[in-house]
Amino acid sequence: MIEIAIRDDLVEPFVERLPGPIVRINVASSQDVVDAVNLCRSDLHEAVEWAVSNLYSDDLAHSRVFIRNANGQEMVTMVDPCVTYGSQAIVRP
Repeated sequence: MIEIAIRDDLVEPFVERLPGPIVRINVASSQDVVDAVNLCRSDLHEAVEWAVSNLYSDDLAHSRVFIRNANGQEMVTMVDPCVTYGSQAIVRP
């Protein structure tokens, strides 16, 4: 899960690694999101790699969802947001 937190009290963007695993990029409300991502690109890349590797760890990713493709050759692992945030946090059309 990757989150973008837009904050009023921020000077420079930064990346957080949270349990789940969740990667959160914090951006100033006055800053362009694309510019913010470019400023902390290497930290964001490392955090996403950390999150993906933790998806396969039983101790670090309790709310995993496994999806197998039609051929059964590949499997995708995702974090279930309902487990992380609760069912009320999901926006449904």
